Amino acid sequence: MKKLILFVMVILLIATGCDINLTMDAEEKNWSIFEKSAQGTTVSLVIDHTNPLAEAWFKETLSSYLKEQYDISLQVVVQPIEKTLLELGEDKANEKDQGIYDIIIFENEGFKAAREGGLLYGPFGDKVLNVNRLLDVQKLDYLYREGIATNNYLIPYGREQLSFIYNQDVFYERPESLDALLQTIKEEKGLFTYPDPTKTKEGEAFLLTLIGQSIDLEPFIEGNINREAFVDAIQPSLDLLIDLKPYLYAQGTVYPSSFEAYDTLFNEGKTMMSMSLDSEYATNKLREYEYPEGANTFVLPTGTATYTEGAGIAYNSMNKSGAMVVLNALLSPEMQTSKYTPKLWGNLPIYTAEVTPVEAIDALKTLKLKSTTVKAVDFIESALPEFNPSLIKIILEEWEKQVLQIEE
Repeated sequence: MKKLILFVMVILLIATGCDINLTMDAEEKNWSIFEKSAQGTTVSLVIDHTNPLAEAWFKETLSSYLKEQYDISLQVVVQPIEKTLLELGEDKANEKDQGIYDIIIFENEGFKAAREGGLLYGPFGDKVLNVNRLLDVQKLDYLYREGIATNNYLIPYGREQLSFIYNQDVFYERPESLDALLQTIKEEKGLFTYPDPTKTKEGEAFLLTLIGQSIDLEPFIEGNINREAFVDAIQPSLDLLIDLKPYLYAQGTVYPSSFEAYDTLFNEGKTMMSMSLDSEYATNKLREYEYPEGANTFVLPTGTATYTEGAGIAYNSMNKSGAMVVLNALLSPEMQTSKYTPKLWGNLPIYTAEVTPVEAIDALKTLKLKSTTVKAVDFIESALPEFNPSLIKIILEEWEKQVLQIEE
């Protein structure tokens, strides 16, 4: 009977949401109903991730935390996102309202197809306690995904972000802005390049970093893109890349087609910089004696490119309250710090310096990192909004057309 009462209360909370004028105590009391109803239940989480450490972290670290804190059993299913959406689509076609998946992890694309196919439950994000307490719900990365509004059908939980690797024996002062970086590149002529952005994610992130310094993404973030207006907006950055070519390695005639080939140039001393989307990459290379001794890392305080990861709930989840409790835990300072731990995963926290309480940010500072690893707070303060896939496609096409193919 007690469980039935809790279930009814949870249904009412999900249906009506929390009054925005509730005191913090009342908000906590309402959330405790979700937590109590989730006790002793199983939540299934389906994931398709390019980093095997991510799958291990969900299976081991998050799973143990949930069992200890909430008596929730987390069942992690690893399979392609296409298979997950196909199965949910079949459930939808067959009007199956009792599914086998609760939480769906979206590392890259997939949310748009799921949302437009009616495969997700929501809105739910505004009902999750730590979303309201810890996240900036006005940020573009919260409001939009893949060119459509999330409308609280998705919550971000982590990100990848570009960091630069440099050789202190070539130049010591870390650039504090794009202009300073460009000045260093020109002063050390021939010692910098970037990988082919059409073939490497690092090269793509470098382009997004340059363009992101000056563009206002909001007019282009949702709906059909006015290509002409967008190209006009990114043209100054493309012109900058064209002007930079004579100062690059091999005078801008070589853009390595793989990250490995690109990074080898740095390791062999042919260039003064590399870059990575793995925050621990340089530290690991130094540990393995595969990098120059003077190697170190930095991010531009004015911003570097990000790739945000998010999670949604299946439309026919049988444990929606349990799923929300799991996602609430995923946003907690304990789990955000844990997943940033290099040996466990290295995934960056989703917090923001402007909104996230100091106590949550301070929890990240307790993580002991090598001096050659960019600190979490520096990543947080320099995170640029994410470009959606349609915008990235245009950027890469224009780079090939204007920068790669330009007549010298």
